[in-house]
Parts: sequence; C-alpha cells; structure tokens
Amino acid sequence: MYIVVFGTDKPRMAGVRLDNFQGFADYLAHHPDHPDVVVHNGGPTLSEDGQTMIGTQLVIEAPSLEAGRAFVADSPFGRAGLWGELHIRPWNWMTGRPD
Repeated sequence: MYIVVFGTDKPRMAGVRLDNFQGFADYLAHHPDHPDVVVHNGGPTLSEDGQTMIGTQLVIEAPSLEAGRAFVADSPFGRAGLWGELHIRPWNWMTGRPD
C-alpha cells in the first residue's frame, strides 16, 4: 500500500530538525528494522520564503498503514518529537507512479 506522510514541525524546533537531519536522511535510505518499507520520494517542506525547512513530506510503500506509522515513529525525527502535526494516510498514486 502506498502511504503519504505530511508532518509540520513544532514551533521553535529548527535546532532539533538540523541536529537530526542527516540521521533522518540516512534512515530513509537504510532502515533494516523496517525491511518491508520502501521510500519512494520525500523531502522537507518549506516556509513561504522558499528556504526555511518547516516540515516533511514522504511517499512510502508499506504492507499496512500500521507498518507505515511504525516506520515514521521510529525515524530520528519521530523519536525527537519534531512534528507538531502529523498526517499518515493511505494514498492512491495516480500520476508519476514508478514502474
């Protein structure tokens, strides 16, 4: 199942984001505790200035919504409590889908 993840950082968490950014990027590439999860794309969302990171967007594939939630919770950002608002939903990938 495809899952979209959209998280918005809590206020005043820029330092937490920066401290965990490389670990989060590494986790997206290598997550042996979640071998059934595939990360298709993602990256930081930005404030209106187009430069300040204020959130996260991911498209993942997981065997279930629960597996997707566990993957996100176990991430460095999840463990650090970065997100004030987090939406994890099944997604019907209609365009731009990989082969």
